[in-house]
Amino acid sequence: MSRMDVKTKLELSFVFESYWEMLPNEIQQYIMSLKMSQEKIDEKMARLCKEKKDFKRLHAMWARGPIKVQRHDECTICHDHHMRGVYGCYVDENNVMQEVFLGFDHKQALQRVNHVKSFL
Repeated sequence: MSRMDVKTKLELSFVFESYWEMLPNEIQQYIMSLKMSQEKIDEKMARLCKEKKDFKRLHAMWARGPIKVQRHDECTICHDHHMRGVYGCYVDENNVMQEVFLGFDHKQALQRVNHVKSFL
């Protein structure tokens, strides 16, 4: 990087800094709140992407049928209270769809899936 580039960057940062200070307080606060909101959105997207990868990995490891993720305390269909968690579905010897509890979250389900499969 040449001295000209460094000087130009320093001048630009000074100019932008002085513009920031010239903004009214309300605008500065609004911009900072937008920045914090964007950081929260980015964190949530990263968490969702990780959950999606975990779910795909869990589905590949289960390989016996669908995976059901229950996040509700009360089932809207039968109005019974169910435990929150991740359930693996499989067809038993009588061709009836069964559910087996794998864990309270994806992480725990990934740890338990091989153990649960060994009993089926």
